[in-house]
Amino acid sequence: MTRERISREFDNLGPDACVADIAAAMRRHNPDLLDMAQRCAADQGAGQEPMVGLAMFYRLLVAEAAAEFALPRVSSATRDGIVSEIDDKGAEYFTFEALDEMERANPELLQMAHGFAARQRSYLGMMQGFALIYATLSAQSAADRAGMH
Repeated sequence: MTRERISREFDNLGPDACVADIAAAMRRHNPDLLDMAQRCAADQGAGQEPMVGLAMFYRLLVAEAAAEFALPRVSSATRDGIVSEIDDKGAEYFTFEALDEMERANPELLQMAHGFAARQRSYLGMMQGFALIYATLSAQSAADRAGMH
């Protein structure tokens, strides 16, 4: 139901307006994650479409989190840790691990990502972007939980 509601938002308001709203919210609450998403979208070189998918993905995560908890604000330390992990493991292995975790934890989210990426020029590039956002937020959530103890 959440996915359908978010899809209707994008249909009713238009993708440009939704991306602008989501980017503004990310700029306020998660600027490091916004920068990562914008870089991933730019790497795709296919205009605004990749950012639409990444923004929709983030919006779905925000909507799901609102029911249970607040989506974490990504710290520079977490971002740097993710970059190091990608450097150590390689982009493909990092992506595989993140998508495997997403499949276990949230298969519907993975289905949305797959459906969107399948319509793009670079399926792998888009899936890497989705995996990066998911893994970064997961890592930040784990760091936040560890800091509470």
